[in-house]
Amino acid sequence: MKATTHLLEYRPYPMRNECCAIGFLALLPDGDVRMHLAENLRKVKHMHPACDLQELRERLDALARELRDDRELLALYLSSPVGPLAVCPAGGAIRFESEDEYQMGVQWTLAYMVNPTASKARRERPATSRLFVELKTFFAGMGWLAGMGDDIRAHRIVPRYSLSQEEGVSVDFALLNSSMHYLQTADFRTVSNVSQKRQEVQSKWFALGLAPQLLPAEMAAHGIRRYAVVAGTDTDEGRKAMKVAVRVSDNIFAAESHQDMEELAGLYAEAMGQDPLVIPPTRSVDALERSISHDLISWTRNPKRAD
Repeated sequence: MKATTHLLEYRPYPMRNECCAIGFLALLPDGDVRMHLAENLRKVKHMHPACDLQELRERLDALARELRDDRELLALYLSSPVGPLAVCPAGGAIRFESEDEYQMGVQWTLAYMVNPTASKARRERPATSRLFVELKTFFAGMGWLAGMGDDIRAHRIVPRYSLSQEEGVSVDFALLNSSMHYLQTADFRTVSNVSQKRQEVQSKWFALGLAPQLLPAEMAAHGIRRYAVVAGTDTDEGRKAMKVAVRVSDNIFAAESHQDMEELAGLYAEAMGQDPLVIPPTRSVDALERSISHDLISWTRNPKRAD
């Protein structure tokens, strides 16, 4: 099931280009209309100190009731503000199969699109390695990456997928298709704090080891595949990480290896029912290709040098 969402903005001064998101409307497939507001509305008071928050909440509840009675009013509200309230035309979506999944989608949307504490949450996010960004960019370019509001059942690759929120265990990428695919990355190409990086990678391998036990029962029939991708395999820490990864993953890939990354792209292409067009780029692979091209040019200009 899918609920269509529209952000609600508060615009107290029509002549100023000032607004803040205060919540969102959710249009459910059964005709219900739900209103979800920020946990606190202090940014409204900061923008407009004279605003009566109770009156604002009552106005929003009335708006939800009107839309519940007549969905056709939505087109009017999308085109023009309702007093200081504006319904954003750009729509989002929450995909869900149960009320619990719907509520999780609500909390995610509020946290990332509405609540003023979202900026603090972003600062507390785990460090993102270059390898993670490279793979995410590749998956997105192939059209395989999950969009906003998509969950694991959308058959798209979900970044930062939580295996257990209660235990704080997650993987870099997850895909549910022919089977459950979990992927972890470890990038040792540029490391400023070796001890911190070692602990980070150990926690990732730990998550891969726990993955079969944390796989939801309804997904167990699909089976599970675990992948580890390591960059900087020529470093001492990289070699150690590869040895440990053998114990917790089904396939290990070296980011510097063109063949390994081509194989990884092929595995995901097969899972997505597509053929890979390119392989995930890495700076090390590019450097290797430039080196090969340079040697080839040098040999072409002076073939006797090979003797």
